[in-house]
Amino acid sequence: MDIKKTIGDLAAKATAASPQNEGDYIGEDGLLYCGKCNTPKQFRVKGSLAAAINGGVMNCACKCEEEKRHAEEEQERTAREKLMLELTSPQRRNNCFSDDFYKSMNFGADTGKAPKAIEAAHYYVDNFERLSAANMGLMFLGDVGTGKTFAACCIANALIDNGHSVWVITASDLTRAAGNFSTSEETFCKIRDVDLLIVDDFGAQSNTEHNLSLLFDVIDKRYKAKKPLVITSNLTANELKSPNNTQLKRIYSRVVEMGSCPISPVVLTGEELRSGIARRKHEAVIV
Repeated sequence: MDIKKTIGDLAAKATAASPQNEGDYIGEDGLLYCGKCNTPKQFRVKGSLAAAINGGVMNCACKCEEEKRHAEEEQERTAREKLMLELTSPQRRNNCFSDDFYKSMNFGADTGKAPKAIEAAHYYVDNFERLSAANMGLMFLGDVGTGKTFAACCIANALIDNGHSVWVITASDLTRAAGNFSTSEETFCKIRDVDLLIVDDFGAQSNTEHNLSLLFDVIDKRYKAKKPLVITSNLTANELKSPNNTQLKRIYSRVVEMGSCPISPVVLTGEELRSGIARRKHEAVIV
């Protein structure tokens, strides 16, 4: 790879993206300034190969160009949100679930196996407007088969019926989509825009350095969007609070902060599942 050529190409692209306009001027430091906002449209690079190209002067966006870019991004985001609102419930449900199996997981299909999980799900749906405004998410923690995913999908289906946009996806699929060049932009837009993001099997993803970097970017994007997150996980509360890995600590601390709903975490055990089954059998005998 010709590094000088690569840097030169980048510099040319930057110049094209930030052209000199009427009214722009050269400041006392020899750099180009915007004639509208009087902020620099150039900067100097020192101590690198880039400094040898064009005298180390590189172009950048001035303040008004940055504001214009942010305004355009906001318009695009608003247009996407409007489109989501105009979708019908079936369309929103198709956008929410990648597997039709999850579409059938709703409160109407509850068999009473995990009453604690369903009670928490009802609470979250009933209070979603208030909790969402405060960026309060929910964590379902427990062993396999304790009803975590079912309860999370009940929340998703109920909110979809209430006109909200939701996305349910496993942590592994989410990092895979975020790391795929062809799907990453769409993935991060969806992470930022949906009313509720539900990450299933959080903590079950492969914890390679690359995956953890992607997972942090995903959680950070959602955190900065100030929108709620629901997770299901086999991790314990102690494992979330005290991971033995620096990268995981950054991720988990943010997830715990976002899962700050008053009833969170909802910790489910095998005893909870067995008690639900016993209760149903007892009710069947009474009937």
